[in-house]
Amino acid sequence: MIEAISIRNIALIDELQLELSPGLNIFTGETGAGKSVILKSIGLVLGERTSADIVREGTDAASVEIGVSPTIPLPSVGETDDATLFLSRQISSNGRSRCRINGNLTNLKQLEELGTLLVDIHGQHEHQSLFRTETHLELLDDYGETETERQQVSENYHHLLDLQRELDSLLHTLKTSEREKELLQFEVKELTSARLQEGEEEKLTEELSILNNAEELYESANLVFEQLDGDGQGGYGGSDLGSNLSVTQNLRDAAKTCTKLSEMDGSLSELSERLESSLYELEDIASQIREYSENIEFNPERLAEVTDRLDLISKFKRRYGETVAEMIEYQSEAERKLENLELGSEKIDDLQIQIKEMKLIAADLCVALSGKRKKVAERLSTLVEKELQELGMEKAEFHTSVEPHEDENGILRIDGKRYAFREHGMDKVEFLIAPNVGSDLRPLARIASGGEISRVMLALKTVLVQVDSIPTVLFDEIDSGIGGKIADVVGKKLKELSQSAQVICITHLPQIARFADRHFLVEKDVVGERTLITAKPLSDAERVTEIARMHGGNETEVGLAHARELLNA
Repeated sequence: MIEAISIRNIALIDELQLELSPGLNIFTGETGAGKSVILKSIGLVLGERTSADIVREGTDAASVEIGVSPTIPLPSVGETDDATLFLSRQISSNGRSRCRINGNLTNLKQLEELGTLLVDIHGQHEHQSLFRTETHLELLDDYGETETERQQVSENYHHLLDLQRELDSLLHTLKTSEREKELLQFEVKELTSARLQEGEEEKLTEELSILNNAEELYESANLVFEQLDGDGQGGYGGSDLGSNLSVTQNLRDAAKTCTKLSEMDGSLSELSERLESSLYELEDIASQIREYSENIEFNPERLAEVTDRLDLISKFKRRYGETVAEMIEYQSEAERKLENLELGSEKIDDLQIQIKEMKLIAADLCVALSGKRKKVAERLSTLVEKELQELGMEKAEFHTSVEPHEDENGILRIDGKRYAFREHGMDKVEFLIAPNVGSDLRPLARIASGGEISRVMLALKTVLVQVDSIPTVLFDEIDSGIGGKIADVVGKKLKELSQSAQVICITHLPQIARFADRHFLVEKDVVGERTLITAKPLSDAERVTEIARMHGGNETEVGLAHARELLNA
């Protein structure tokens, strides 16, 4: 609902800030005082089109901002620190418009889309959700509780779409030339015989390096062993004592000497143990190096095999992918395509049978849903007509049209005719009305009278209040052409509607104004050399005076007493 409105430089409004009630808000005032300007301002911030003429003369820009407390799920509108959503629009004197949602710039279309979820404006033709025929089916289904039947239709619809897509894909594949089939067969055969494995190229590359360098690896490994634990034949040269001994032999001698030292001086025990540990580690390294050198294989045949295998993989890269993994994936896809080509006819027959069966099921489900909708439509039409009669439109005829959508290309065939099949079924739903005797039933949007529009909308809102999710309703001209008893009925209906939705209404009738939860008086005053529109909420005492004025301008004690009687009734 709308919590607050801030208007600056719109028409004759200088600056105006109003806080609204969550219930019934009534705006009254003399004819021409500017009541509709306030409602027009709300429409602007909800995305209505306008021109630079709306900007107050002598100012550079006009702006409107409303604070909204959402009561329904809304599309993402950015971060906000509290539960209030702020919508604003600035219109410059050159006609340019700037829109914001929670302070973030947006475009007029997004503002309009959000506005249609928040507010219904009745009296003019903007923002009237019930004028959009696409909402009629949703409202009828929600009112008639057809969720189960509609869900069944939706599931069938999506299943049928999946089958049809699969069939179309298969038919397209079968158009592939015989030459492509032969190519696929060759590729699958070639890749299958290659028996590629993920990670194979990396392992082969490593093995190739070892095979290519086998002789150098052997000689180097032997040299390392000789230096660590050889018999000293290779030697290092020189004339120092023990220079022909290996590293481990020198370390053994040093370990023995250190052991003797530790026996004489216990403080050397730890060093002796560390030296022995190092000796064991070097002996182990020498042993493994020797074992490694003994296992080095000089294998020209294996070298040729690895080289040929890597050449094959390199050749395949030019055809099937940059990596072995991509080649394996290419093989799987080629096998699938080939299978579709070879088994396509059989699959096509099977899919066509399934689709035919699903269409028969879809037709039965749609006929059942349509039948239920028509029963609900009759009930809804009767209730709305009753409401219209109470609102002074005794001769009005209201009809909820539920008609299957005929389509020569439709996939549903029922009684020799073809119908379109959509996610929600095959029906077109539209609310139609004939306001007067002898009038033809016409769409709601073609009602000419603003007063009739508002009363029709009030009747529909009253009946559909539990399923129509738009939280705020604005009525302009709702009292056009009515008075007396009917005006009182309209007031009561508005009050009743305000228990479920916020209502904002302009009226000239005291019978309606007396039901307000918050009553605003709109006036046009001359301030200095300027004429300004002002508005303020009325106190209880001020309401008595305003009701008396509306009743005929009689502000005598009799008139005021009558106003109090109206307010207290």
